[in-house]
Amino acid sequence: MIELSTHIEYLLLCREEVSVPGIGTFTVREMSSRRVDDEGIFLPPYRTVSFRWDSNEAGEEFIASLSKLHGLSLHEARIMCVEYADELQQALADEGSFPIGSMGYMISEPEGSQPRFVPQQAGIASPTYYGLDALPFAKLSGNIRQGRDKEQKRRRTRVTSFHAEPEAIVIRINRRLFNYVTAVAASIVLFFTFTSPYGNPTIDGENRKADTELMLAPRIVSTPKVTRSSEPKVVPEKEVSSAAPESEVMSDTPAQAEAADRAEAQASPATKPYVIVLASAISRKNAVSFADKLQQMGYEAMACECDGMVRVIVPGFATQEDAYAEIRRMKAADSDLSNAWPYRLKQQPKKLE
Repeated sequence: MIELSTHIEYLLLCREEVSVPGIGTFTVREMSSRRVDDEGIFLPPYRTVSFRWDSNEAGEEFIASLSKLHGLSLHEARIMCVEYADELQQALADEGSFPIGSMGYMISEPEGSQPRFVPQQAGIASPTYYGLDALPFAKLSGNIRQGRDKEQKRRRTRVTSFHAEPEAIVIRINRRLFNYVTAVAASIVLFFTFTSPYGNPTIDGENRKADTELMLAPRIVSTPKVTRSSEPKVVPEKEVSSAAPESEVMSDTPAQAEAADRAEAQASPATKPYVIVLASAISRKNAVSFADKLQQMGYEAMACECDGMVRVIVPGFATQEDAYAEIRRMKAADSDLSNAWPYRLKQQPKKLE
């Protein structure tokens, strides 16, 4: 069974559609990138799979490729496909779901309805999109956005204080560059004018010698003698009283901040605002099923309805940095959870049963 699921994924890397005998047709869909403003993330493009159920599908091309890859006869490959379809039907009847490799899984529907295929939210493997991941972005406040727009408008606006004649040649010089070059030239002229001891040599030899000795003689600068007094400095009571409130404020502020951080760290998971979102905008049935699967894997996942959307979350993080640290640990432990992102709750989530 694993070989047939892997073979389907292998064919989808180079084909748009793959028809499996007795099951149906898998079709590749290219999903463009999108920006989710409510959650503050940017999702990159990815490839996903849709499915069309057809129990009468012959799938001759799939049988031929399977026979060629594994060195089987067409009859043996056809028998393998029939056994795969029978096991899928049996698993749907007994367990209600059947995984199709890393592409997704089949879910049984009420009697008389065809099974439904649920693709993985992260999409399927594609060399074109390797290394792309969801990117969080910070929202700009209204003041910052207005200031940015004004700055861009000011840069685009170029004001001239004169109107050139049709036959005149106008030469424009950057004012900032002109000021910079002028300042450098003035600095060079002043340096050679006042720092050279031989800038204005005298004709008289004795005067020249006296000027040279004066320029080369060491300069002795007298410094005031500092005496240490054994008597302590007396500070007036008014200065002490005026300085006391400031010192108290400076000493109390770090203590208050430390107490607030300690209280936030000891808060219960229900009051901690940050959670890790593992799935979003899915049906209630799929959310409960996915949360149960994550709980079996050892994660404290919860299917809930929060901020007007059905999500699967892992709650209990006081800060965004703590949530990012847990996301990195989850991605290192399980690559299927690479699409997780942190989220700050606006209201208390309602758990789904």
